[in-house]
Amino acid sequence: MFGIQTSELVVIALIAILLFGPEKVPEFFHRAGQVMSRLQRSADDLWTSLQTEMNQATKPLEDLGEEIKSIGESITKPGGAASEEPGQADEGSSGADELSQDGDDSP
Repeated sequence: MFGIQTSELVVIALIAILLFGPEKVPEFFHRAGQVMSRLQRSADDLWTSLQTEMNQATKPLEDLGEEIKSIGESITKPGGAASEEPGQADEGSSGADELSQDGDDSP
């Protein structure tokens, strides 16, 4: 779990026996196991909290992206918002026709 190999664990156990004596080693390892368990639980809780916060933070952005996508699709579809305004295109072309007529009369 923490990248400790069996040989390293044996060395740690031997050092613990030398430091604490054979009668206190089981208690030492029991407490060490409890601490490792608490650390793992805390890390899992932290990870879950971070994921929840990130999901809450990105949800409005996802909603906005979906709204923008639907608007873009309605604009590009025939019969959508872009094709509802044909008068603007006609005004632009009639203005260009007037300019070409004015240009023809001046020479």
